[in-house]
Amino acid sequence: EYSFYRWIGAFPESLHSNDLDRFYKFAKTVCAFSAKKWKNPIYLKERILKEKPHFKLDALEEVLIAYEHILEFYKTHPMPRPWVIEKTEIKRGHYIERGIKNGDFYEIQKKIK
Repeated sequence: EYSFYRWIGAFPESLHSNDLDRFYKFAKTVCAFSAKKWKNPIYLKERILKEKPHFKLDALEEVLIAYEHILEFYKTHPMPRPWVIEKTEIKRGHYIERGIKNGDFYEIQKKIK
């Protein structure tokens, strides 16, 4: 709740970077602590309108959409590496370069210059 009040107590309708930062911190705090009731956009909408009854409705909808996107982003997992790091013997004076070229994974040993 503290992060919510830090955001809502300032200028939550503003697009100023400080206000957006407070909003992002609130959303990230909700995710980091898995605050179930706060993850519900309806609950958030009610709390916003309780604190700021004159919150512009178009701005409120934008906030709720952005909030849902942030929650979804936080839930997604990064793409796994396409390779497994194994104990590969590397020639003296060389290093391994791994990458993707034309959609295919490659691994080569290159001489250190």
